Amino acid sequence: MADHEVPPPVPLQPIIDRMAEGEALRLTDQTYQGPVTIQKAVSIEGMGGAKLLNDTSKSAVTVEADGARLQGFQITHNGNGDAAAVEIRADRVNVSQLAIRTNGYGILLRDANHAVLNDNDISWFEADSGHPENKGNGIDLYSSNHNLILDNRIAYMKDAIYLEKGRNETVKGNRVSHSRYGIHLMYIDDSQVTDNTGDYNFTGAMVMVVSNATVSDNSFRRQSGNVNSQGILLYDVRKSRIERNALEGNRVGVYMENAAENRISDNDFIRNFIGIQMIRSKANMIRHNVFAANVIEASEQESGSNRLTGNYWDSFQGLDVTNDGISEMPYSIRPFYQNVIARNSAYQLFFQSPGMNFLSDMFAGGDQAAKDVAPLMNMESRTEAGNGRRTEDSSAAAAAGWALLVAATSIMILGGIRK
Repeated sequence: MADHEVPPPVPLQPIIDRMAEGEALRLTDQTYQGPVTIQKAVSIEGMGGAKLLNDTSKSAVTVEADGARLQGFQITHNGNGDAAAVEIRADRVNVSQLAIRTNGYGILLRDANHAVLNDNDISWFEADSGHPENKGNGIDLYSSNHNLILDNRIAYMKDAIYLEKGRNETVKGNRVSHSRYGIHLMYIDDSQVTDNTGDYNFTGAMVMVVSNATVSDNSFRRQSGNVNSQGILLYDVRKSRIERNALEGNRVGVYMENAAENRISDNDFIRNFIGIQMIRSKANMIRHNVFAANVIEASEQESGSNRLTGNYWDSFQGLDVTNDGISEMPYSIRPFYQNVIARNSAYQLFFQSPGMNFLSDMFAGGDQAAKDVAPLMNMESRTEAGNGRRTEDSSAAAAAGWALLVAATSIMILGGIRK
């Protein structure tokens, strides 16, 4: 063979067929030919530059044996449609440190439980975020439970991580970008989505028909490339915790629809067009969040009994008579500005202008408007505010402060009339 000729790929299936149960195969620095099916609890590990090439319509690797393990090699999957680089149909499978380039799906799990997928790099062949409907998902889980999806890097897919019909899933430490939805959960209860980073997706985390979930300590930034972009979307979500997330530069920080009895706390809503948007949502607790530099801090439609307390709103000028970092004046969510710009977007030029703030105050909605009953005077007060409740002494002081304020206002008005 001439020096410049590339050796043909080595068929991998015959090598796997000769392996004994529990044996480990170490792939050398060459290209192997797929597809392959693993039906024994074996371990296949790459030694540096090992590559698996698959040009068929089948999945490059199909795992049907409980306890099998894949680690440390590259997979180039040219097949499209419903095939994947790795398809798992077994329990307790470990897939780690794979570099996957796919024309279909990345990793599929079907009726697969207790899998560990960690430190994999998955992406579409081209760095193109357009037409996600023509792509597969990076990690796609269906009817599977108790799985760990940890520290993976996924880009340019349809949905980076898609989970449907399962429970007790952990999605932690992943970086998802340039996809339709970074993390997409449907019918996934009792699960954790923590410490993930999402950038430049249509939506960072799409959470739908879920109960008792935790979405915490994530960073979702720059989800704004679509008219329906959000950092986090909650649809029909119940009794879940959305905590300590950084939501910055999105079209909407958190969008909630038909969501009830959730706890939205200690999140940072920074430089979004809308900080939090609630539609037909009720009985949610929204506390100790920071709303800063958003065009619209919050919006509520056809919703009720949501409790807002102890949040910081940078556009709000409060009154702190008791000097405890909490305003005695409540803060009302005011739909006036949003309604105005919906009719004429040119009025965005008057964002936070004195005239617009005055009109917003006039049309705040009275007792029907959602109110933060104990807004913070500054961001630093968030860690000191506790649960936002005041003692009887501070409540009495607040009442006295209000009395003084009313008296002072009356004097100014009467004095002006006499003149």
